[in-house]
Amino acid sequence: MACPAIDMRRVMLVCCLLILVGFSGTGNVSARPAEDSGSGPLFGGQWSWVNNSSYQNSDLNSLPAIAEDYTATWCTNCVKVESALQELDDEGILQKYHFHRNNDHEDPFGSDNTEDHFKQRYNTGAPPIVVMNGTIKKIGSIPDSDSLKTDYHTMANQTLGISGNSTFTWTPQGNNSGMISWAIETDLSRYEGYEMSVNAWVVEESAEFREGSNGKEIYPNIVREIINLGSEKFGSSNIDIPVAFDGNDLQIHLMYHFAQMENSVDEPVDDSSEVKERALPNVSALASLIVVIFAAMIRKS
Repeated sequence: MACPAIDMRRVMLVCCLLILVGFSGTGNVSARPAEDSGSGPLFGGQWSWVNNSSYQNSDLNSLPAIAEDYTATWCTNCVKVESALQELDDEGILQKYHFHRNNDHEDPFGSDNTEDHFKQRYNTGAPPIVVMNGTIKKIGSIPDSDSLKTDYHTMANQTLGISGNSTFTWTPQGNNSGMISWAIETDLSRYEGYEMSVNAWVVEESAEFREGSNGKEIYPNIVREIINLGSEKFGSSNIDIPVAFDGNDLQIHLMYHFAQMENSVDEPVDDSSEVKERALPNVSALASLIVVIFAAMIRKS
């Protein structure tokens, strides 16, 4: 009567091995290379503290690459993305801005205003998503090269090739408002088919949120509001400043957005990168469990 028991163990052993082989294929998530964002260029980055007056005239070629990072305070994968961006920001390679998910009970920094910006331009999926100069985006946190820093550095080096200059003036008017003036001199003929809009980004240098489950606690360079100033190449506008989440560290940044004039159909949102990355620990745990069962069967046989 021992033979049937041995046969049953062999059958169970084969089944476990087949399951292990089947799941091993899902554990190797390929890197997501940078891709076209499907949107037009975005550049600028001249800025001032909201409480200080400022006048700046800059060559467009001298302005840093603009990195827009879609993130959340619960997103653990976002931490290494933001660390790589911070290193490049510190080195002067780029200027980074963080857009937080809206309508998220675990993240207090998002808003309809900033969420709409990211969704309309880049078809927002699950964080992390990094867009460089409005034209190139990378989804997820798995590097396509030797590191995320190298990936983002390569993206930042793909310049827009825009020449000319931009003038930015900011004059505060009390604690909650100010006047912004701008002028851009450049040949826009290469972007025929695109419409330019001038925008003021209100950015909070940093804010504290200890309840964030990704453990950062201090969240930097948060885009709090985007104010459309129109489509003229020069002008002035009085704008209201939102209240800071904490502290007194709001900034005003001048940005030029380009969007296609034609109405395009929204592409389906792709959450696969985040789903796959979150699934990896579960696959590993299952594989470990199967190995334990396999070892126990060998000892009994």
